[in-house]
Amino acid sequence: MKRYIKLYLVYLQRAIKSRLEYKKDAIVGMFSFLITNTLQFFSLMFIVKSIPSLNGWTMYELGFLYGFSMMPRALDHLLTDSLWYVGYWYVRNGVIDRFLIRPVNTLFQVIAEIFQPEAFGELIMGLALLIVCGTKIDLKWSFGNVFVMIIATIFGAVVFTSLKLITCSIAFWTKRSGQLMSMVYNFADFAKYPIQIYHPVIKFIMTFIIPFGLVISMPASAFIKGMYNPWLVSAAIILAAAAVFAVGTFIWSRGLRNYESSGS
Repeated sequence: MKRYIKLYLVYLQRAIKSRLEYKKDAIVGMFSFLITNTLQFFSLMFIVKSIPSLNGWTMYELGFLYGFSMMPRALDHLLTDSLWYVGYWYVRNGVIDRFLIRPVNTLFQVIAEIFQPEAFGELIMGLALLIVCGTKIDLKWSFGNVFVMIIATIFGAVVFTSLKLITCSIAFWTKRSGQLMSMVYNFADFAKYPIQIYHPVIKFIMTFIIPFGLVISMPASAFIKGMYNPWLVSAAIILAAAAVFAVGTFIWSRGLRNYESSGS
């Protein structure tokens, strides 16, 4: 474990230096994500303003939910964005070969290779919404509610990463799986709204199959509305993250066995 921590710090230092060689590009990327999410948020607010409430949720409560939905996604974007390259290019172009010849875990190398400072734009926007909207609503600041939000942020990022891992690993059989990755990943947009407004089938999918609703909407509902027991939600999130990660690593391992170099 110590070896991999030291290796990760080396990879991280190298990745940061690589990105900072093009400082303007990194800054523009960060602000582009900030602007994109700002525009999306104002689009949501424009819709909500025409409706007094959405299933009992006010504009500021929806803003808090929107801000919270950005936190685990931003952590995932910051640390594991390299998995997109696997789905789109690494398998198809034989880039995986260079990870296989090193005496280090292949998945570790892939994840540690890229660091995305653009994600700080998402983090800034998410935190701003949590602070601004949080001051406008009557939040229940119990230890359990704060705990569930922290757990949901950390293990929610694990869920995002694990779902990317599952879908990018399909490329070992199909050569490319980027479109599938995007389809599953963008399902998280549904979690920017209260899960209670959806059809039971959608709620089931978002809770048990692609559990973005479990790690985003339900913790926020527990925190804002007191709709769920925070300790049960925390336990469910941890179990879901562990299960999805286990599936992801299993499919990745099987995919590596199936991998055939492109020969290029």
